[in-house]
This record gives sequence, C-alpha cells and structure tokens, in this order.
Amino acid sequence: MNGKIVRRFLYYVLILAIFSAMVAFIVLAIKDAYPFVKSDIEIYQLREEVKEKKHNKTWEERTTMDVFNWEKMKEINPDIVAWITVPGTQIDYPILQCSTWNEYLHKNYKGEYSYPGSIFIQPGVRFTDRHIVIYGHNMASRSMFGSLHDYESQDFGWKHPDVYIYEQGRTIHARIYSTYDCEDASETYQTDFQTEEEWMTWLTMTIEENYYDMEMVPVKENRVITLSTCSTGRSEDSRYTVHSVIQEITENID
Repeated sequence: MNGKIVRRFLYYVLILAIFSAMVAFIVLAIKDAYPFVKSDIEIYQLREEVKEKKHNKTWEERTTMDVFNWEKMKEINPDIVAWITVPGTQIDYPILQCSTWNEYLHKNYKGEYSYPGSIFIQPGVRFTDRHIVIYGHNMASRSMFGSLHDYESQDFGWKHPDVYIYEQGRTIHARIYSTYDCEDASETYQTDFQTEEEWMTWLTMTIEENYYDMEMVPVKENRVITLSTCSTGRSEDSRYTVHSVIQEITENID
C-alpha cells in the first residue's frame, strides 16, 4: 500500500513539474512577444490617430494633406519627417529622422525604447538627395520592413512596383527597379558621389546585382530611394535592399 502511495505521490509531482514547466514556457513566450505586439498596437493606434479614414482616391491620387494630420504627428514627435506606404505589403509607417546615427534602430515613433524600432533615415538626409537609404528591421511577424522580402518573388515585384512617401506638403511616387542581398556598409549604401561617372557606375552596379528584371532602367537624371533591412537566412552582416527611382513629386498646399 505504501508503495502505491509513493508512486501516486511521484506521479503528481511529475504532473506538477510538467505543468510548471509549461507555465514558465508560456510566460517566457509572452514576455518575448510582448515588445513586438506592443509595437504593432502602437503603430495601429498612430494610424488611427493621424490618418484620414474617409477617402475614395487611389494611391496615385492621394496627397499628403488628404491622408495625414501633420500637426498631430509633429506634436507626438518632431522627428517624424515623412510616411512611407508600399501598396501590397504591410509597409505603412512613419519615417523618423535620427539626430545621431541609428538613433531609431531601437526606438519607437515616440522616442521611447522599443526593440522593433522604427522606420528611419540617418542624420542630415533629405528626400531631395540623389540617393537616400531608408532603414527598418526585418521582423518575423512581417511588420516594419519584414514584408520587404516579398520582393524576392519576381511575380510579386511586377505586381507591386510602387513606393509612396508622404512629406508635409508633397507626395513622392517612386518605382522599384532592383532588389538583391548585399553586405552591410558595401557600395550599395554609397550616398556621396563626386562625379557623374561615379554616379553612373553605382547605378549600373544596382542593375547588375538585380535578382530579376523589373523593366525599369534608371538614367543619370534620376534620384534613387533604397529600402534596406536584414537578409533572411544569411550572415549577420547581410542586408536585403530594394532600389526605387523617383517618378513624380507632387507639391501640395497644406
């Protein structure tokens, strides 16, 4: 009889241990997921707060004053300098400008610490520059620039070639022409060009590295916007980039 009691006791101890381990695992999983869920909720709330909900316009027809309450965004954080939308993806975020290098890598749009960070540009960058780079994390949930990897598919790229950037007072429409993986700090990230020849050499490189033909070839007069995130399944220093050429800038009166 005593043996049965001992075995039953050990059985319950084992069940309790397994249950405790499961609870601990769930708690850790929730703790790990919390920053990402919190970030997604905050961005959703920002969209609800600053974006107009009623309009019947296409992406091509929308303007910065149709879509955004800039006064409200500047109240939240003056570092919000633009908004990027890539139709067909989950990319629909404010763009923050850093005061120091990579400042918003792990800061949310309010300037608070957040591991997922923000979509951002570096100090001193202007959308009138010949080549600018916009950065964002490659999140497993496909938030931030995670869905940028959709452009690894040629079929997807052909169907969704447009990038829209809204600044206060103007709308920038760009068209994707090249996408590929590269190394961090490689020539892909060059933004200072001393000569026209150097600029053309860089443009040629971005075309030659392209994974597939987007039937778009940039010319000397074009300006390029590059979207950059981490690569998937490659080295820690690998980056995935999507290059787009500015097609049209529409000036708006706010």
